[in-house]
Amino acid sequence: MMELTAWDWGIVGAYVVGLVLVGFGVARRPSSEHHTEAEEFLVAGRRLTLPLFVATLVATWYGAILGVGEFVYRYGIVAWLCIAVPYYVVALLFAATVAGRIRASQTLSIPEQMGHFYGEGVARVAAGVVLIVTVPAAYLLMVATLVRALTGWSLEACLVLGALFSVAYLYTGGFYANVLTNALQFVLMYGGFAALAYFSWRQFGTPEQMWSLLPPTHRSIPGLLGWGTVAVWWVIALQTFVDPNFYQRCAAARSVKTAQWGIALSVLFWLAFDTLSITAALYARAFISTEPLNAYPALADAVLPAGWKGMFVVALLATVMSTLESYAFVSAATFGRDILGRIPSLAARYSVRRLTQVGLVLSVTAAGVLAWAIPSAVELILRTASVAVPALLFPFVLGYAARCQLPSKWVGWLMGMTASSSLGWMVLREARLVPIGLQWIEPAFVGILFGAVMSLFWRQCRPWNGLSPTS
Repeated sequence: MMELTAWDWGIVGAYVVGLVLVGFGVARRPSSEHHTEAEEFLVAGRRLTLPLFVATLVATWYGAILGVGEFVYRYGIVAWLCIAVPYYVVALLFAATVAGRIRASQTLSIPEQMGHFYGEGVARVAAGVVLIVTVPAAYLLMVATLVRALTGWSLEACLVLGALFSVAYLYTGGFYANVLTNALQFVLMYGGFAALAYFSWRQFGTPEQMWSLLPPTHRSIPGLLGWGTVAVWWVIALQTFVDPNFYQRCAAARSVKTAQWGIALSVLFWLAFDTLSITAALYARAFISTEPLNAYPALADAVLPAGWKGMFVVALLATVMSTLESYAFVSAATFGRDILGRIPSLAARYSVRRLTQVGLVLSVTAAGVLAWAIPSAVELILRTASVAVPALLFPFVLGYAARCQLPSKWVGWLMGMTASSSLGWMVLREARLVPIGLQWIEPAFVGILFGAVMSLFWRQCRPWNGLSPTS
């Protein structure tokens, strides 16, 4: 990791203080008489303005930032077609087709909406699936890894510190604390990566000079990956449709237009941040010899002066912590409201706020255990998303369809069978029981293909009547 001066540590300390002040500063925010306690704590009373909507959505989307540097360092400019452009396209489709309906439906979560579509039983299954994909083990591990690199402490100590510091203010401040800290982190992540790109340009030369020094494979598309792998990334981007953080922010938006335009503007900010981060990683590949996962820290150590290194450390922490706290809170809401809250005895005795707080403790504890047991962020993300995303995708999207929907009696079976197909392929591939020519196929791709086929088989279409299912 980078060698930091007193100035750098001072900037890191200022970030810590600022985050605590912002996070706990909203802990006693008064509730509105016009909204329920659940709406206040879980979606900030549905008062999210356009700037805050964009800031929290953009900041939440880059938790695997070190993985972005690794990908670009390994494969080059093709990263645009794998980890950038597919997500822009799918996000815009989400904005055009689903975002407004989420806000208009007045629901608070994907499991609740699935219950409206298909009944209480499916809502419970959906809550379990959402919980799998939202427990923030991978992001807690990344925060702990950064803290460990800075301090030299044990992984266990850094996991505990990362968990306590990243989510403590959510316990009292709820979603509004999440949004305001995301807004601070949004500013810092752009500032840090803009500085890294600028100082790389100043020290090593123009982007054109950098480009000429890259290996030919890093300047071509599809380069080392092949078009099949690029296509897989486009399929993986479909997870945007069932990302609980997208849903929560659309539900919290002040209006339907805020949700729709907020996502469209977020795409522009993602484009700007990807330009900065991919350019920086290409500079690292052209001029720095290091491990791919260390691309950004190694480049920062080489080009940034004192003070600016601290700013970049803060940018890395802000980028990962914003995602950690967002997933931790949506996981807590899923556990507290959509699982514990559906148990009549608990719902009658405890408030949604209290159940969500219990969910936060349980979720972060589970994340810490998983991060300790499987110390690979990539593996944690791939394993959970490969099972959960295919199970949710088609029932959720077809629930909004005006004509063709799935019969409620088959949805639970579809979700279970789709998840099982992904999990089964994962187990077979790891056991080397899959033919060599098929081992490149990701489990998520198998699950999505299976879900698509079964959805086409089970769907029921009716004559067009001009009404949506939420009308």
